[in-house]
Amino acid sequence: MRSRQPGSPAQALLAALMGAFLFFLLVFIPARTLAQQPPPPELRVEAVRGTGWTETSPPTDGWTRVTLPDSWAERWPGFDGVVWYRLTWVQPAQTNETGLLLHYLNMAGEVSLNGTPISRDQNLVEPLTRAWNMPRYWLLAPPLLKPGATNMLTVRVSGLSAYQAGLGPVSLGRPAAVQATYERERFVRRDLQVLGLAVSAAVSAFFAALWLLRRREAAYGWFALMSVLWLLFGYNQIATSPWPFASNHGWQALNTSLLLVFGVSYIVFALRFCASRMPRLEAAALLVALAGVLDLWLASGLDLPVHRAIWTLVGGLTVIAVNSASIMHALRHRASPMRSLAPFMAVSAATAMHDLLVFTQVIHSNIYYTTMSSYVLLLGMALTQAGRFVSSLKRIENFNTELIEEVNTAKAELAATLAQQHALELAHARIGERVNLASDLHDGLGGMLVGSIATLERRPEELSAPALLAMLKSLRDDLRLIIEATGQHDGARAFGELLAPLRHRTSQLLDANGIDCRWQVSNIETLELPPSQSLDLLRFLQEALTNALKHSAGRRVDVAVTRTGAGLQLSVRDDGRGFVVDGADKGAGAGLRSLRARARRLGAELRLQSRPGETRLTLQVPLAAKAS
Repeated sequence: MRSRQPGSPAQALLAALMGAFLFFLLVFIPARTLAQQPPPPELRVEAVRGTGWTETSPPTDGWTRVTLPDSWAERWPGFDGVVWYRLTWVQPAQTNETGLLLHYLNMAGEVSLNGTPISRDQNLVEPLTRAWNMPRYWLLAPPLLKPGATNMLTVRVSGLSAYQAGLGPVSLGRPAAVQATYERERFVRRDLQVLGLAVSAAVSAFFAALWLLRRREAAYGWFALMSVLWLLFGYNQIATSPWPFASNHGWQALNTSLLLVFGVSYIVFALRFCASRMPRLEAAALLVALAGVLDLWLASGLDLPVHRAIWTLVGGLTVIAVNSASIMHALRHRASPMRSLAPFMAVSAATAMHDLLVFTQVIHSNIYYTTMSSYVLLLGMALTQAGRFVSSLKRIENFNTELIEEVNTAKAELAATLAQQHALELAHARIGERVNLASDLHDGLGGMLVGSIATLERRPEELSAPALLAMLKSLRDDLRLIIEATGQHDGARAFGELLAPLRHRTSQLLDANGIDCRWQVSNIETLELPPSQSLDLLRFLQEALTNALKHSAGRRVDVAVTRTGAGLQLSVRDDGRGFVVDGADKGAGAGLRSLRARARRLGAELRLQSRPGETRLTLQVPLAAKAS
């Protein structure tokens, strides 16, 4: 399912508010400024060209009436140097104070009132002080101001024709009203510009760090680069010196070069943000930018203004084209990530168009809004990133929920599988125990029955009553062992519980025959063994004790059952007459053969030691790891 772009309505609303704010700056602030000013004194404005960069007083002849704002390139094309402006008015006699505001002068200047200097920029020759975007305000009062008489304001402007040199509007009137106008002018020309650059610096640093942490997010790296380039380009709005260049031509060449390179980075950013690549377009844009940079730096000082104007138009139109293409892409593709930035790009495109019209003097102003609107796009990018972050958190939360559900499902399936496996194991154990029981019956009780029947059939007249009784008792004892060992054959059973009946029964039998039987049992309280293994161990003990009873002629039997680490040791010792072990191994005694067969079946080690006065049988049985 396709997810909706997060934050789009909020971003569109914010972009609309920012656009309305900029429109307010463009239209209503100037209108309010003019509406709030009282009717100013009638100003007579005249201008005259100076004769040199270093002259300190205006010419006496050649003055021409002009209107403000004035750009002398229209009157004296190609003139670089000093132009003097003379503003005269009659100050009402009843007014002792008045506010004076120079909205701007381009590039640097000196201001005098009635022959007294009241302001002077640092450099009036190249490298000129860049005071073109700085409003100036004075509170005029006697004796500088002459109430009831003609006052003359002289403004010496040093400028370069290619850069719209001239004098902006001049406001006279009540100090409070003029100062309020000055504060609004300064807010638009300086404070907002500084704010835009500060936001650019902060956001570019943020996205640069983000790109360093996530290199695969190429769009963030390009956004950081273009933000840095725009920061350097926008610094032109507040710079007061062309340093490190010796003239403003070098400064303007650098500024336009930054605009061209910014245009290339803006193109690549827009493509990467849409997860797209257009190698030919990117290469063409880079070649055009490099050609523009080379042309700007190779052009001579006289030709540079023309080249700068051309390449500034190229850079500005590139920005407008990228914004327009991005907006069209967002409108055509609902899933486009550019939809979140489209409203902010619309604001950027509008301010870029306004500034191009100001640059070409279609709009008579020198206020540029692109730098101020740049932080709208930066803010939009930040909101987009925040939206992506929130979306990622939601995906993680949903993933965690889905993961928990899948884990619970897997646990349930595993539990069912384990239950089935356990049931199968129990069934297999029952079948195995039944097979073992059948084998035990066949090998033990069955063999004894067959042997007894054969004896009866072969020599029935020779079989005495005691022999027949012994035969029946042997069958009974073996049957008891089978019943005791396999009475509960659903699983392992405590070996100590099975050993107790055998211990009691054999102890009584030995005591009845005058043999002292002593048992030592240790560490088998928790020992559980499969029924078949328990039966073999019990039969081993029973046969060993039976042999001691029949053949040892001793008076004492010691039985030890000890659990040692990973093994179980069974030991039967008597104090009888003993026998020759080698001879017993070679003989045909059924007792020892049976004991050895059981040892092999258990995978155990059987040790036999015998001498007169002592015979010892030791069975060392390894225990499986699961035996407990």
